[in-house]
Amino acid sequence: MSSVARAGQAACRPPTAVDHLARGALWIAYRCLRLWWFVRRPRHDGAVVAVWLDGRILMVRHSYRRRWGWPGGGIRPGEQPIDAAIRELGEELALRVSRRSLIFRCSVMERWEKRRDHARIFEVILTAEPQLRLDGREVIEARLMTPADALRLPLIPFIATYLEMHRTGPG
Repeated sequence: MSSVARAGQAACRPPTAVDHLARGALWIAYRCLRLWWFVRRPRHDGAVVAVWLDGRILMVRHSYRRRWGWPGGGIRPGEQPIDAAIRELGEELALRVSRRSLIFRCSVMERWEKRRDHARIFEVILTAEPQLRLDGREVIEARLMTPADALRLPLIPFIATYLEMHRTGPG
């Protein structure tokens, strides 16, 4: 069963034994991948989405990573970055958006987690607070917060840079 919460609040139902097992498996898999990335130094293509509502940004916490981030993930072979962004919003938060509502902001290349990460940053500006469904396994928390509050958290590096430039909201 998925957790349902208002986006402005910390959100995750009490984890079940299966959730704990899934989180442990994700944590182990992520560390194995980081070791593989250290050896191979691969290139990664991804898409992330900065979700804005009334000057606040939606931050998510994944079970396998210490740093806060945004919904997003890898771009599949043959997939357009905007389609990956839409897919990841649906998979991670059950948030459905249209292609028209996503705005491409920039593309960043960064060495992070032992790989060359090419991230495409999209923005979506919501007009109402969404109902989100977190699986409690991969994404364990989602909160709307001001950019200043988000900058006090441990963040993925390119997200911190983005927020420094957008302290008052998107644009």
